[in-house]
Amino acid sequence: METSFMESRPILPRNLFMILALVLAATVAFMAVMRFLLNTDMPDWSLPATAVLFGIILLLCALPKLTVECFSDRVSITYFFRKTEIPFGQIIDKKCGDTNQIRNYGSWNIKGVKHKFFSVIGDDSGVALKLMGKKVVVVSTGRMDELFALIPVNKEG
Repeated sequence: METSFMESRPILPRNLFMILALVLAATVAFMAVMRFLLNTDMPDWSLPATAVLFGIILLLCALPKLTVECFSDRVSITYFFRKTEIPFGQIIDKKCGDTNQIRNYGSWNIKGVKHKFFSVIGDDSGVALKLMGKKVVVVSTGRMDELFALIPVNKEG
């Protein structure tokens, strides 16, 4: 199957990741100054253990991505490491716009909805899909109009 739309972005934006990295590096530097220059009673293992732990935290913040792909028969969403496939035949209705507004599915007159929201931190625009079986999926995207135009609606559902 050929992809007609593909967008992949990190969950944590670059500027927030850089701030996190700087804060963690400054913490390790402060601990090193306290241990070696001020001769505090810090255990020998604490500095390398903290550096390794902070490295793991940075790695876990850098790896997760939101990937949205639109094929000829389905939409595929990979969030963190979990993949969700939505066949076009299950899509009853769709909306696009500000994520805070389209998450309100009250205008679709459905109650008891199973709701999934896939978003990148700081994103305000997206596409909401009403699916068969009282399900609503909202995905944030930087190319909202392009994705919205590619998704057909099954009016028979």
